[in-house]
Amino acid sequence: MVTIVKHEWHQVDEQYAFELDEETLSNIYPDLDVGEIVSLMVRIGNGEVSIDEIIDDAYNNDVDIDWEHQYSDCWTARKGGYDVTFELGDEDSWVTPEKEPEPTHKCTKCKWTGQSYDAEWCWEDKEGNEIEDPRKICPYCESDTELTEHGIKEEKEQEERRKKWEKDE
Repeated sequence: MVTIVKHEWHQVDEQYAFELDEETLSNIYPDLDVGEIVSLMVRIGNGEVSIDEIIDDAYNNDVDIDWEHQYSDCWTARKGGYDVTFELGDEDSWVTPEKEPEPTHKCTKCKWTGQSYDAEWCWEDKEGNEIEDPRKICPYCESDTELTEHGIKEEKEQEERRKKWEKDE
């Protein structure tokens, strides 16, 4: 199997990847026998065959290539006027999306969980009196929040770093 990378060059890079296998290559070139397909795959992997030509032949022979979106550094989608290039890729061409961070806060009444920055600030205590140190409240039901297990762990690590920095000063 050989990885092929497709770049859409707007004013920035939009990247897709596709694993080209013998079966797809056989669909692109139905006149080639198994040995010729294997030989062609080796030549593609060695960079001896133009990737652009392979992609053009696939489109000309109505072989759909299911490109997997890898990343985009576009802030906005631009319409038309862009170039498309292809290149030989490898296992580093595949991008794994970042996973969402573990929630650090949860509501004491509803089921909301999220990060500290997702919670709202409240400058009043429960009786409505103004306070100097704000408290975090649920963005949905305005109830108090508490730390999740992950939030407790992060807060402990942050406190240890703070103590270490104070010690180093």
